[in-house]
Amino acid sequence: MDLKKDTYKKYKTQLDAIKLYINNDYIYNIFFNYGFTVDETFINLDSNINVYEACFIAQLVSIYIKTFKRNDELSVIEIGLAYGTSSLIIANEMIKYRFKKKYVIIDPNQTKQWKNVGIKNLNNFLKHLNKKLPYELIEESSDVAMTRLENKFDISFIDGSHEESIVIQDIKNSDRLLKENGLMILDDVLHTGVKDAIIDFFKDNKNYFRICIDKGKFKNENFLYDVKLEKKSFNNPKTMYCFQKRIK
Repeated sequence: MDLKKDTYKKYKTQLDAIKLYINNDYIYNIFFNYGFTVDETFINLDSNINVYEACFIAQLVSIYIKTFKRNDELSVIEIGLAYGTSSLIIANEMIKYRFKKKYVIIDPNQTKQWKNVGIKNLNNFLKHLNKKLPYELIEESSDVAMTRLENKFDISFIDGSHEESIVIQDIKNSDRLLKENGLMILDDVLHTGVKDAIIDFFKDNKNYFRICIDKGKFKNENFLYDVKLEKKSFNNPKTMYCFQKRIK
């Protein structure tokens, strides 16, 4: 029995999507093996982002860069590092940008809870590619860390707490720091706390549009929050939403 062939056949659609949208062997192997090795120990992905979300993130960052960036600084803030899967996907797109970059990662539990696995995974990824990407890891709660930040960001990726009060604060802090046309990406939107925070902030906020991807471009989504949750999509996953800030 060829286990690699069997794995590919079983997950062909998802693995082919990773090749198409992410196109990185390190990340491909993480999803193929459903885990990665840090300090000679194999780590299962467990509750990390799925393939649909991974491909969505990669496309969002790539399209944003192609559409809105020229030669100025590309800046990204990420809330919640954990095992670092989303960080690898974001970093993979950022390193393609030839100009100045700023990457801030906030995770108060990276050392204590996650044993630095996420940051080691990111460092191994960059070493594997022989690339440099300046980043700053802030091990404080997001409500404390973000209030001290002043520079603006192109993209905010929110994947931290699921408690409504914390999510809404992360959204409001991201709003303050986000540039015009910037993207706010939220994971785990099926969780009640995340859902309620999304509806609370974006329902009557005319400066934001929920977007999906259509033929390699951003497209406005018709609904703030989907009521039909059956779909699986690389361009508009049911578990991750993206909002674009447009100031009229």
